[in-house]
Amino acid sequence: MKTKLTIILLCILCSTSGFTQQYGWVDIGGKLPSSSGTASLSDLYFVSDTEGWICSGALGEIYHTTNGGSTYSTQTTQYYTNAIHMLNSNEGYAGGFNGRVYSTTDGGVVWNVLGSIGSTLLSISFPTSSATGYCSGYTGKIYSITSKGVSSMSSGVTTNLASISFPSSGLGWTCGGGIILHYDGSSWYEEDSPVGSSYNGIYMINNKIGWAVGASGLIVNSSDGGSTWAKQTSPTSYALNDVFFLNVSEGWAVGNSGVILHTTNGGKIWTIEGAGLTTNMLRAVQFTSSKNGYVLGNNGTLLKFGLLTDVEELPTHTTKFTLEQNYPNPFKETTTIDFVLEKPSQVVLEVFSIGGEKICQLANEKKSPGKYSVPFNAKDLPAGIYYYRLQTETGTSARKMTLIK
Repeated sequence: MKTKLTIILLCILCSTSGFTQQYGWVDIGGKLPSSSGTASLSDLYFVSDTEGWICSGALGEIYHTTNGGSTYSTQTTQYYTNAIHMLNSNEGYAGGFNGRVYSTTDGGVVWNVLGSIGSTLLSISFPTSSATGYCSGYTGKIYSITSKGVSSMSSGVTTNLASISFPSSGLGWTCGGGIILHYDGSSWYEEDSPVGSSYNGIYMINNKIGWAVGASGLIVNSSDGGSTWAKQTSPTSYALNDVFFLNVSEGWAVGNSGVILHTTNGGKIWTIEGAGLTTNMLRAVQFTSSKNGYVLGNNGTLLKFGLLTDVEELPTHTTKFTLEQNYPNPFKETTTIDFVLEKPSQVVLEVFSIGGEKICQLANEKKSPGKYSVPFNAKDLPAGIYYYRLQTETGTSARKMTLIK
């Protein structure tokens, strides 16, 4: 056994051609400033893969990073903030408690009070390349925002408006409670949407196509500018709180109990990612590319998706571990999970349901470099999709497996 293990290890050390780049989710909340404690995080905005701002939903602090979350500087506001939107590395806006709206022209070194919307602000959106943005909040508040101040707009409702999205100047959508409102350039009016729904987040990728998410795993999509909204099949019953799309095909939604959903076909199929990383409520998501993104939530939760070696600031040609696809897959009753370690590490291997509930722990121990095979017996589990996750000292990776009966 020692001889076989030595040969495997030498092959790993002498050649990286047998490995593909490993992408996955990593918890980077522990890298936030100590002042953040376990305060809930409320919103984020990244202007590049590495530079972004993160709002505390309990403290008058905003955390700025220029290296993808490895280190931060702490910025201050009068009250805590629920929303932020940066136009570039210098100019941006934030807002939250007591309706305060703040602006910065130096990347957040100084946040100045720009005005107030009169009640707690919940969301901010600026159309691309526009100097005029929009915000929404409690009791139906909607305001426009410029560098000169804020101006009230009549929404015609008193519902708390949790999210707002303006894909282009003078054309936008907002949602909250059981309603979706549309602004056509002159006034706000309510659109038809599935009855009995409760919406928490909305994102329009352009003037025609968008998605809204809400209670009980609700996902709806419009492809005609909001004239009609149709439900999409959701793999979770947990409330979804935010949604973000890179383009008309690839998007993410996040919600309660640590749920992260992903689609690559416009929502025709949604799958669960990062199962078991956290059980905290997730409140915001943003991706700068399909291989780089961030999710945050309650109790200081901050997750990053990216090249696993990058998270640990290792050379991009170095692989510290590999989690392989289980075999057979799909499987009946039993299957095997393989992983390879390049260096000694404490490893935790766990299995989760599609809803993120932990089924069992297959390993939790310090292991030497080498290849390992771990059997998994699912004879007492119902057929369906499950996830297995490997946590090591250099990162985390998860894969999907299918149990058939």
